[in-house]
Amino acid sequence: MMFSKSKCRLCGDEVRFVLKHLKDKHGIYDKIRQMRMEHIIKKYFEE
Repeated sequence: MMFSKSKCRLCGDEVRFVLKHLKDKHGIYDKIRQMRMEHIIKKYFEE
């Protein structure tokens, strides 16, 4: 999962680096930095 592309639920983009995408495109890094990676992917990305 980490090295394949995931579809963002917020904008529909196919992304490989989920944290970079959330920080650069959506500006929500401060909100998610305390979350575990598995929770971030379940909440913001489709598998």
